[in-house]
Amino acid sequence: MGAYYFLACLLPPLPLELGERLPLSYIEIIGMIKRNIYTKDEPLLNAYLHSVDVVNWEHIDQGRNIFLEGGMLTRDDIETRNNLPPFLRDFIDEKERGAIRRPYVYDRLWELYYIYVFELAQKARCRFLLDFIPWEINLRNNLVDLRAKVKNTDAEPFTILRSLGTADLSSIMTQVKGKENPLLSEGYLDTERLKYISHCLGSNPFTLDAVLAYVSRLAIYSRWERINAPYEFYDFLYGGG
Repeated sequence: MGAYYFLACLLPPLPLELGERLPLSYIEIIGMIKRNIYTKDEPLLNAYLHSVDVVNWEHIDQGRNIFLEGGMLTRDDIETRNNLPPFLRDFIDEKERGAIRRPYVYDRLWELYYIYVFELAQKARCRFLLDFIPWEINLRNNLVDLRAKVKNTDAEPFTILRSLGTADLSSIMTQVKGKENPLLSEGYLDTERLKYISHCLGSNPFTLDAVLAYVSRLAIYSRWERINAPYEFYDFLYGGG
């Protein structure tokens, strides 16, 4: 029996389809995981949850009134620049010194975030993150390549950590290219993400790998729950989407 048998029994089953409602809110489930994670595993879980903080920083730093719950930082932390993780402090320093030579500076923020999490995963020998993060980076870079071909522009200034993810994703890109509806493309990509998460999971459902895989799936289903939720048009138009 694995270390996280009790937590695995506590966690609710996730939806069968994208867009279905979660049995509990994303915040409630993440709170459940945080309360039951072993102290030695907290740094890696917290680092992985900083992906939400990166999204929030990207929005708030550009003046968008968008804040997603579930990361490690509060809105006040971001706005006052308190309690920031090392990779975010490094990004701020590079940005303020004008050291980021990229058309879109936040690509550098994502690069620093992935380096930070991947190095922690290496120290912890976390098989799930060591497999999934390079795949996700590779997917991101392949999408950049695809968009660059369509626009007849150079992809390299927009790619990150090219050497980390090298798997052949041409079949996925072919499917994306054939879908004219952007929402259908997003749904297909998240379906492929879910497949690869299951591939990385391993055979023991009671490990830290399994918990982090659950967090990854939870984030995807939570995003589609938000996409399908009704919204006030005024808030959507003037609140940043």
